[in-house]
Amino acid sequence: MKKHVLAAAIVTALASGASSAADGNGEYLAGDFHNHTACSDGWTSVKTLARQSLVYLDWFVQVGHSGSSQRDCRFDDFYYYSNASSNSPNIWYNSLLSDEEKTAWLDSGALPEDKFKGNNHGASTQGDGVRVPRMWKWQEMQDFMLEPLVSVRNEPGNKAAAKEAMLGLEWVVPGHEHGSDIITAGQYDPQPNANAMAQWEYCFARNSEDTSGGGDNGWTCELSEASNDVLKSMFEGRPEEGVADYNSTLGADGINTEADAGDHVKSTAAVLWMNENFPQESVAVMAHIERQGAHYAPSNDPANTSDRGFGWNVEHVRDHNTAAPNVAFGFESQPGHQPIPSRGGYGTNAAGLGTYGGTGCYAGAEAARPGMDFDGTPLTQADFQEGGKYPLVADNRNPKRVTVCRPGVRTMWDALLSEGRRFWSFASSDWHSRGAFGPLDYETTGDFWPGEFQKNYVYIDKTAYADPGKALVAGLRSGNSWHVMGDLVDQLEFEVCAGNQCATMGEALEVRKGRWIRVSLKVRDPNGPNNSPYRFDNPYLTQIGKQVPINEPELAQVDLISGVVHGRMYKPTDPEYYEPMAPATTRIAKTWTQANWSRSPIKTMRYWVKVDEDMYFRARGSNIPAGTPHSRDVDGNPLLDWETDNIPCDDAACPPHVNGVLDADVQAWADVWFYANPVFVKVTR
Repeated sequence: MKKHVLAAAIVTALASGASSAADGNGEYLAGDFHNHTACSDGWTSVKTLARQSLVYLDWFVQVGHSGSSQRDCRFDDFYYYSNASSNSPNIWYNSLLSDEEKTAWLDSGALPEDKFKGNNHGASTQGDGVRVPRMWKWQEMQDFMLEPLVSVRNEPGNKAAAKEAMLGLEWVVPGHEHGSDIITAGQYDPQPNANAMAQWEYCFARNSEDTSGGGDNGWTCELSEASNDVLKSMFEGRPEEGVADYNSTLGADGINTEADAGDHVKSTAAVLWMNENFPQESVAVMAHIERQGAHYAPSNDPANTSDRGFGWNVEHVRDHNTAAPNVAFGFESQPGHQPIPSRGGYGTNAAGLGTYGGTGCYAGAEAARPGMDFDGTPLTQADFQEGGKYPLVADNRNPKRVTVCRPGVRTMWDALLSEGRRFWSFASSDWHSRGAFGPLDYETTGDFWPGEFQKNYVYIDKTAYADPGKALVAGLRSGNSWHVMGDLVDQLEFEVCAGNQCATMGEALEVRKGRWIRVSLKVRDPNGPNNSPYRFDNPYLTQIGKQVPINEPELAQVDLISGVVHGRMYKPTDPEYYEPMAPATTRIAKTWTQANWSRSPIKTMRYWVKVDEDMYFRARGSNIPAGTPHSRDVDGNPLLDWETDNIPCDDAACPPHVNGVLDADVQAWADVWFYANPVFVKVTR
């Protein structure tokens, strides 16, 4: 069995394939901003995870679930041993409390305020039956989690390579599931601190009951009158989303912890708070956005959580982006957890009933309205029975919680782009563990290390900012980024030009009506193996008579997708605000295949078109050609990933944990993609 070697000291990563945008001083740098340590439900300490991630990456943001935890993430905790016993050294109960303080806790629930800050602390019952205290996430962030990141980024190898490590949060979102969120303020100060990130978590985590003001911090959570008015206007007539007057819900202690279960208004207040207080240092990205299926709130009564759906519908995405476009500018529709047998951790309750080529249907396929079929008729449980249209859905599933999807390019993402919204696609590792395997194994049924499989390449100009945190946030906000699986490509340039005037990802090119423009895409398909431990031929491709080693993927198809920007940004009073399907003008404008390229690693593609209206262009590419059974439709759109249960993995080297079919980490390594964010074209009359 192959083994990983965890990095004891940082080594310089392979060249990231950095290339410069036109007239810029930056470069494309690879990173990850969604991953976990022992302070939530991961295996590794903050320091171990940061070190290993920076072997693969140029920048790294460590996050963990909001709320609280009993585990001390200054220590590794492989196999979750700390849950077994109250004697574990890797829990706050033992790493912080004296014997006398433990006795006081066990006798009366008393905790020393200097060690466990805040109030209303919860407890976890260990495997031996002893209840141990949990620490609020804001304290973990403020007191314990940033220091090891600072230490790792200052290690000689990382410092010489200008690698960055920062602290973020996987937000447990009021009304929804999760978000990947960052406030970099203070993290590169002479005395680095995570005070801003900690306060935001205290104020807006759905899974927090602390009303202490952050102990001695004295925090309150109100918005300015102007921002609160934005909420009142946006949610007038939408009581199912929460109380529109957010400030009125705050108690005498300046926080509202009562309506978190269904309070989408509070989640929108959170992105407004970011924008109001730290506009240049904040990011709010929706995480694994399809995983929980449709959002469904039968009422906003916090006591009534029966059959509630914590997903994100398109109106909620629009709400956040409308309220704070400089903060809420993207989603992770390509989730982590790629080696889990239900790829991405998306079961059949997810929107779209699973992933499509490892990407959720909001960016990888076409979604109908929640509870509806594509023809506008309501779904019923009869549709979920054997012989029905959607038998993958559980027979007793509430149809209102079901969002069905189909292959195609009229995605929710494209619906947002067609309004002219600057809204970007990101990927993540969502690292927790390697599932059934150990931390040193190459095989995995759980997760890949950050950067081992997926990378976000973001154009970052460090010369424009003294603070590396601001430089990262500016790069993420710009949209000048792309993400890739399995190092299918390691360089990418994407631009739209009229003569010598060009725009790249996230930018807009202004041209006169009727002008011809050139869309150019250049990628490098690297020679040699990627990080896959497997060398046998790719089972997807052996179906069609191709012998390509699974660890040496070859770019097989690239699609240029275009859409018309119709010039109207919808409002909550418009029926289109609730429509996830992009207009029919969204299409595959051009496809390139291996027949169009030489064997050179550099693949250059061009497309000319005369433009008469505002448009955008985005690109995607894969190692699997159109029409491959159980994988692609005739246009190259990915099919639902459950289809791979029909593909045998019968090579003698196929690992036993996939049970003879294309599954788990083998499926992930076999089916890899890149997605490039859009370039806009603005037509002047």
